[in-house]
Amino acid sequence: MDPHTDLSPSEPRAASGPTDSAVSADTGNDASAGRVTLALVIPVYQRAHQVGETLAALEAQTSRPDEVILVDNGSTDGSLELLHRWSRRMLRLGWNVSVLEECRRGAACARQTGLESVRSEYVMFFDSDDIMPPRHIQLARADILTHPTADICAWSLGYECDGRRLGQRRILPPGREIENHMVQGLLCTAAYAVRTAFLRRAGGWNPSIGGWDDWELGLRLLLQRPEIYVDPRPRLYVRVQEDSISGLGYVHRAGDWEHTLDVMERNALACGDAALRNRLLRLIAYRRVNLAAHYRRERRPDLSGALLRKALLGHGLARGSRLLLRAAYLHTASGLPWAGGIYPRLLR
Repeated sequence: MDPHTDLSPSEPRAASGPTDSAVSADTGNDASAGRVTLALVIPVYQRAHQVGETLAALEAQTSRPDEVILVDNGSTDGSLELLHRWSRRMLRLGWNVSVLEECRRGAACARQTGLESVRSEYVMFFDSDDIMPPRHIQLARADILTHPTADICAWSLGYECDGRRLGQRRILPPGREIENHMVQGLLCTAAYAVRTAFLRRAGGWNPSIGGWDDWELGLRLLLQRPEIYVDPRPRLYVRVQEDSISGLGYVHRAGDWEHTLDVMERNALACGDAALRNRLLRLIAYRRVNLAAHYRRERRPDLSGALLRKALLGHGLARGSRLLLRAAYLHTASGLPWAGGIYPRLLR
C-alpha cells in the first residue's frame, strides 16, 4: 500500500452490498460460474520476506481470479525466483499465472506492464505486502454481477499497523465520489475492480508518477464520469507503516509528491465543467498545504514554505479559501488529529 493515506475513524452508514444470491453464484473456483472474467495484477519489489504470505492468502481464495499477473520490478532479494516457484506450482494446479519483469522502477510502471497483459473483462490490483481475506475475489465478482452496468465497483478499506486496526476510510454519499477520492483516496490500489477497457481508455497507469500513482489514476478515472458502485463496508485491512500514522516520512520522497499534484492539477484544468474544475483546484490546493505541513513537521521549512506559497497562490482562490488553507496548514503542522473531513467541505 502507498503509505501516505490519511486515516479516520469508522463512520458506518446503511448501504446495499452484494446480495446473498450474487455471492452464492460464484462459490467455487470456476470463473465461468460468475459469467465475468477477472484478472489480478500484483507488482513486487524487494518483498521476498513478505510476498509469500500474500501469495498464500491468494491461493486460499474461495474464488480464484481468471488471471494472476505478477510483475517483478527489478528485485535483487530473491523475490523473482520466489514468484517463479509459486507460479510453476500453481500452473500445475490449473491456475492461470504469469510472471513478468519490468526494469523501469516504480509501482506505476509495473502495474501498467501488468495491465498491458490482461485479457479479462475486469481487472483488480493488489500490493505485495497486504493480505486478502478469503472471500475478497468472490465478493468482487458478486459486486460485478449485482451491478453489471458499473464501470467501477469499489469498497472501503481499513488500515492496520503491527496487527493493530486503526480505522477505515469514511465513504461519502453517492454523487460525491470525486471529493471522496481527493480527500480519502476512494480509488486507492486495492479498493476496486474496473472494466479493463475503461481503464485503458482512461490512459492506464502513468509511468511518470513516482508517488500517489493510484491517487492520480483514480482522479482520471472519475473524470471520465464512470458508472460506479461503492460498498462503504471495509473489505480488507491494508498495512501501513509507523511513519504513516505519525504523519512523518514524506521528506525522503520530496519532489515525487509535488509532481503528482502538478499532474493532477493539469488534469483538473482540462476539465470542461467549470464548477467541477474550480472545486478540484481548491482540493488540490488543500493537498498541497497538507503536504507542506508534513514537511514542516519533518523540519524542512524550505520545502514547506515553497509549497505553501504555491498552494495559496493557486488558481483564483478567494480570500476566504486562502484563510481556510492557512488554518488547515497550522492544524496539521501542529500534529493535531487529522481534520480532512472538515476543511475540504468548507472550501466551496
